Amino acid sequence: MSEQLGNGVKVGEAGSHFTDSQAKATDFRNVSSIWASKCITFDEGLDKLSNEQAVIEDFREPLSAFDTVVTDKGKFALRKKSTGKEYVPTPHALRQMAVAGQTSAWMFEDLCTDKVGTKKGEEFKYRRDDSDAGLLKRIVDHTLFNGNRFDQDKTRLFRTWRNGSLRAVLSDKYAIVNNEWYLELLKKLVPGGLLSHWRGDADSLYGNILIPDSIRQETDSAYGAMLSVGNSEIGLRRLSNMPSVFRAICMNGCIWEQESGKNVRQVHRGELNLDQLEYTIKTNIQGQIPLLNKGIDTLLDTRTRTFGDVSVDQMLAATAKQYKVSRTDMVGIRKGFDVEVGILGTEARSSFGLINAITRHSQNCEPDSWVAFDQLGGRLSQQSENQWGTLKALGKTFTEKKDVEKLIGLNV
Repeated sequence: MSEQLGNGVKVGEAGSHFTDSQAKATDFRNVSSIWASKCITFDEGLDKLSNEQAVIEDFREPLSAFDTVVTDKGKFALRKKSTGKEYVPTPHALRQMAVAGQTSAWMFEDLCTDKVGTKKGEEFKYRRDDSDAGLLKRIVDHTLFNGNRFDQDKTRLFRTWRNGSLRAVLSDKYAIVNNEWYLELLKKLVPGGLLSHWRGDADSLYGNILIPDSIRQETDSAYGAMLSVGNSEIGLRRLSNMPSVFRAICMNGCIWEQESGKNVRQVHRGELNLDQLEYTIKTNIQGQIPLLNKGIDTLLDTRTRTFGDVSVDQMLAATAKQYKVSRTDMVGIRKGFDVEVGILGTEARSSFGLINAITRHSQNCEPDSWVAFDQLGGRLSQQSENQWGTLKALGKTFTEKKDVEKLIGLNV
């Protein structure tokens, strides 16, 4: 959850700082000690990752090394013939199996998902059982495990955990960029950095690296610089690192992409030259850090882009429409905006307030959505005056209460 730091009344005051009422973290002039205590060091992150990755068991095997089965708990699984151990696929692994078998990923997931109730007090319409698992088994046998259609002796990469979870079914050409290697490299490139909002598991990592004062100097403000980084060993996301800025008062930030900033996106395919990849990441990060002052200035400039005569709900509806944000997420963004009003007052009615509402909501999302909303905040910070005017004009078209409610999910 977000936590407000400071008393929230110093927005825009020259020479003042959101964290003036808080002790500062050593080596981070824009980070409160409250926030710093929630962060971890690179060494702590590496220890955490090492413990998590101890559960991994990777197999390079053909499909013929496995049987499809229904477990005694009524779950669809793959059983390794040589050991008899059963592995229940995650939704991600099921999607990969469907794609490899050239059939419907939605159908695979649907057969493993309980049907939620629609009536008052009804938790489930029904729960999936062994009959659904049996149907899924027959479909997988008819598609991916069909020797007349797919080579059953072609080697693939199976990522499993020791708890019997099948995490991924990947091509033999899939190249794993090891998370530990990546985190060790980041430790070398950003010495003294702190890992903030660190999420993920044995397969994937997501987080921000706060950049210490010793690496980057800046004018005094309530904003600091960080890198948004991530990698997935199983294809959930590409390796990436992007410049980002954060606001000290509420621990939220936005990823600054496209304009001057550049992102490293490493595809997990083919032979990997780790020396070349290290050089690419190093060059990228060294190029991003000097740009972050500009990113902070750009974000602060969004305070001049006001809603004008467009209501808050109209602007939120326009945002939902323009950027295809779900109604559920818009409810969270509206709640975040209400918090911004408490901090910024009338100044919240601006692009600045909207951006901070979006990135505040992102902190309560799962990693993929969190990164996507922080990127949306970054896109909004890079808008031209014409683009902002277009968004406001779209907001004015929502004149019917029902149309607004349909998009943002709240009574207005």
